[in-house]
Amino acid sequence: MTILHPEQPVNNMNPEDVFYAIDDLGTQTGYACILYQLQPGLYPDCPVNMYFTLEGDESSRYLLFGAVVARARVLMNVNPQLRARLYTSLDPQDIQRREFYLYNGFDLEESDSLVSLQIPFGDGRIPMSCTVAAIPLNTWEEQQSLLTRLQMNDITYLERNALMEMMHMPHFLALGLYRNAGLIGEALLAGAGGAADLAAIYIEPSSRRQGMGRALLHRSLAILAAEGVTQVSARIMTRSLPQQHLANDFGATPISVNMLFPGMYLN
Repeated sequence: MTILHPEQPVNNMNPEDVFYAIDDLGTQTGYACILYQLQPGLYPDCPVNMYFTLEGDESSRYLLFGAVVARARVLMNVNPQLRARLYTSLDPQDIQRREFYLYNGFDLEESDSLVSLQIPFGDGRIPMSCTVAAIPLNTWEEQQSLLTRLQMNDITYLERNALMEMMHMPHFLALGLYRNAGLIGEALLAGAGGAADLAAIYIEPSSRRQGMGRALLHRSLAILAAEGVTQVSARIMTRSLPQQHLANDFGATPISVNMLFPGMYLN
């Protein structure tokens, strides 16, 4: 069994970040890749998060895993002063792979979980010198600008098609928080009937830890409540302290676990 790199980039990934397991007959039996991510807003306690994908039979799985860990330790040198974590995704029902990662020293502290938020009373207080207003999304440029701002604040999962679907739902809210006329945060919520989902929320880095996110979400929930919404759900990464704190401010109640993220801290 041999581990090889491709000769050319694969899906915009450097060849050294992609691994193929090849058996003695020259047949590919497994595949792995690793993605370096710098996410100080989402994980201030561990800004470097390296996500990897690993597929293969049992014999190639251990070799590929070892190659991924070795590559992750090299990538740590990009920002050696920052805490780093190596992780992957896992279906909660996949017991075999869960045992594989636990055996190799990973923990199961992180998950993508669905929670229910309580709708608070009143409109909430907006901080001094701040205002809220609907985000204009009438043109392609305005919609793309929103997606770009979300990506700049570590919200990379929301794509244009999903945004368009939300915009056509009976309840749709894109609310911006402004301080001295400058946009410092946004919230996106959408739903139908009496239920809605919190699709995204962020506060730009220099305005965080000042209650801005709580104020923006409070006002957003009040607007939806006036439209007849009585149930609001949100997906949170359980290892993200900012997401946990904001959800807890609104009495988050667990509903289900969508995905597990086995991982290990590298320093």
